[in-house]
Amino acid sequence: MRAWYAGLLAFFVVLILAPTLYVLWYVISGWGLIQDLVLPNPTLVGAIGPALWLSFGVALTVAGIDLVAGLPLAWLLVRKDFRGKDWVNTIIDSPLAVTTAGLGLSVVLFWGIPWAASGSSIVPPPGALGLTSDAFLILMFLHLTTTFPYMVRSLAAILEEIEIEYENAARAAGASRLTAVRTITLPMFRSGMATGLILVIAKALSDTGGAFAALGLIGACGSGGPSTDVCNGTGLINYWKNLSADPLRPEFTPALALVSALMIALSLVLLVVLKYVAQRLHFPLRRVWPGVEGRLSRGSVPTLRNLAAIGFLVGFILVPSFFFLLYGVVGTPAAGLDWRGFWGAVGVSFLVGGLATAVDLAAGIPMAILITRGRVRWLGRLLDALVNVPYIVPSAALGISLGLFWKAQRTLVPSDLVLVIMAHIAFTFPFVVRNVVGALEQLDPALEETARTLGAKPIQTFRRVVFPSVRPAILAGAIMAFTRSVGETGATVSVSTETVTIPVLIVNLIRSGSFYEASIAQVALLAVSFAAILGLRMVVQRRRRRG
Repeated sequence: MRAWYAGLLAFFVVLILAPTLYVLWYVISGWGLIQDLVLPNPTLVGAIGPALWLSFGVALTVAGIDLVAGLPLAWLLVRKDFRGKDWVNTIIDSPLAVTTAGLGLSVVLFWGIPWAASGSSIVPPPGALGLTSDAFLILMFLHLTTTFPYMVRSLAAILEEIEIEYENAARAAGASRLTAVRTITLPMFRSGMATGLILVIAKALSDTGGAFAALGLIGACGSGGPSTDVCNGTGLINYWKNLSADPLRPEFTPALALVSALMIALSLVLLVVLKYVAQRLHFPLRRVWPGVEGRLSRGSVPTLRNLAAIGFLVGFILVPSFFFLLYGVVGTPAAGLDWRGFWGAVGVSFLVGGLATAVDLAAGIPMAILITRGRVRWLGRLLDALVNVPYIVPSAALGISLGLFWKAQRTLVPSDLVLVIMAHIAFTFPFVVRNVVGALEQLDPALEETARTLGAKPIQTFRRVVFPSVRPAILAGAIMAFTRSVGETGATVSVSTETVTIPVLIVNLIRSGSFYEASIAQVALLAVSFAAILGLRMVVQRRRRRG
């Protein structure tokens, strides 16, 4: 058993944690190189500050909007029964099925004023608003589509655990619905808010493909347009990664390391502070305004609030997310989609995602057991915290860190494809562990103790008692890990410039002006991904019925 634990810990440290944080050591040990090549260069240094400010400013703004707009919708889904509730629950998550590069194209076509590169014309479909080409607003609209489902799900999950009897008791004592919610329910909501805010900020900071595509479409971030010097953090990493391929520009590699290290360090500090503040947030509970809160709790006000929540979901999330579908109908083909290249990219994406998910399951389930059932409690708590690090780290910065780490051991990993798979294992691993840990924490350990008392061996206890109970969580973690891998752009392009997955292909199509082909590729990917996930669910359900 000790050897098994030692092997599991070695896997986590060597393949997950060390590559993720290696860039911090690279910056410290190579500080002299940074001083010689990066700090004296005003162009490089001058780009870092505004890029980080844009990334974190947009992430915090989006988190605030998601919280304000997501709370009424989560409340509506949990506390209200209405026709079509199941459909609303389903479509909230639908933007997550679109690659971030596809979302970048869709959001700019709907909200933005695309910049026409090299004399080409970008004609948005009918219904496009064309309101702005400001990088901050475009990134804000983009990240809303990718983060809003995380906020709603986090708030809804914690709301389902709060007993409604507390509110009913307050209302029976004469309190209005708003007063009962504000004084009783919201103070219990802090953990859900903290979880939602952390997920939203981490997701907003990590997006690379969508941000790079969107910024390029409005003439920013190295596109040669009017705002070519405007980048966010992940966009700057992607832009400099392309420039670092030139052997005559050695300054870009240490510059990439510096930006990545700053994003990792600032992300960890911000999210730790945010969790601390959210958990200790005190709501103004002492004073009550019976007249005002009573009027706001009845009549047309709750109806208008619910309609506003649904309107936000439709107008700011769903329509911008799938607006590219209209471009695929009315757009004009540029050169036609290279279907051989498309299916090749799909094959690479599914190979990488499938292998990464398989490794995640093989190591993630034992890791979850070690965290929740291990005899050394402090080790379990430490691993429970450390396993979140790859998720919190922005994926583009993670890719740079992984690339630098394995470059030093290039003889051990000679293949770019293997390097990409290892990168995807690093950032998808937490999805499996977190889901299984949550399920194991809800499972009564007495059931396992009873099985062992009756003579069952540990493997029999797991197979007969634990596995049937946590199987839904394992499936959820596998689907989340697989879809996250298939849709990832930043870590892939940061690690390898030769491995073309389907998100990378879509980014390349967008950057080359082949918007119709990018839309068709996204639609085809949606169909293939849906079929794969549906097939996986059917197989699992069939096995469940058999056994």
